[in-house]
Amino acid sequence: MLDLRLLLDAIRPSVAEAGRFQLSEWRKRPAGWAEEKSAKDLVSFVDVQSEALLSAALKAALPGSSFYGEEGEKSRGELTWVVDPVDGTTNYVCGLDWFCISVALFERRDDSGKGGAGARIDRPILGLVHRPTAGEWLWAIRGGGAWEEGASGEARRLEPVRTMRLRDALVCTGTPYRSPDTAGAFYAAAAEVTAAALDIRRLGSAALDLCQVAAGRIQAFWEVDLKPYDLGAALLFLEETGCPVSTIGGGRYDPFSSSSLVTGAPGAAEELRAILAPRYVGLRD
Repeated sequence: MLDLRLLLDAIRPSVAEAGRFQLSEWRKRPAGWAEEKSAKDLVSFVDVQSEALLSAALKAALPGSSFYGEEGEKSRGELTWVVDPVDGTTNYVCGLDWFCISVALFERRDDSGKGGAGARIDRPILGLVHRPTAGEWLWAIRGGGAWEEGASGEARRLEPVRTMRLRDALVCTGTPYRSPDTAGAFYAAAAEVTAAALDIRRLGSAALDLCQVAAGRIQAFWEVDLKPYDLGAALLFLEETGCPVSTIGGGRYDPFSSSSLVTGAPGAAEELRAILAPRYVGLRD
C-alpha cells in the first residue's frame, strides 16, 4: 500500500531544490524577458528546467507513475504527477513575488456515483505547493487535512472554512487571456461581483490564490480555462477545508475536462455562482 506521508517527505527536497534554482534566476533580467507560447502565455528556461528536475525526481520517488506537466510531457495513468513548475510565470518574469511550484499526485479510480458502474475519475490524493520567495509550504494528504508551514518551520492545520455571505467576501479571479471569447462575459460578471462582494482581486497565480481560499483569506474565486497543473494540488486543499467546488453551470468540476471553476466559503461560493451563471450562458460546463 502506498505510504503518502513517506512519499511527501521524499519529494519535498526536490521541490525545495527547484525553488532555490528559481530564486537564483529571479529579478536578474528586465521585466517580461520570457518567450510567448501563445498570446500572453509566457514560458522561460526556468520553467522548462524546473519541470525537468521535478519530472525526474517525482518519477524516481514513485516508479511506474505518469507525469502531466505544463511545459512538456502530458501522460496519464493510474497514478499521475500533475505539476506546474512555476505557477505565475508572468509574475516571475516581471519580478513580482507571487508565484509557486505546484505538485499533485492523482489516482484513477472507479466512481459508481458518476456515470454508473465502471466510470473512472482522476482525483488528487497528495498535494504540495511551495512559494520560494517566502519560504512557505502548503500540503495535504487525502483525508488528513491541509497544512501550512511558514519560513519558521512551524506547521499548522488549516481550519475548515466558515459559511459566510458574498457581501462580506473578498473575491479572486483570473482574466481570460486563454479564452478571449469569454472577455465580454468576464467583465460584465466582474462588475456585478464587485458590487455584490466586499472587493475583487486578480493576483496572477491560481495555485496560490486557491491556497488562500483554502486558508480562508480569500473567500470566493472563479476562473475559466484553468488547466490541471494550475490547480491540481489546490483542489485537494479545497476539499480538505470544506470549500464547495463546481463549474459555473453547477456541474461537477473535473480538472481535465471542465472549462470553468467556482469555489470559496460555503454560502459565498453559491452566491457567486448565481451571479456568474447568467453571464456565461453557452459556456461548456
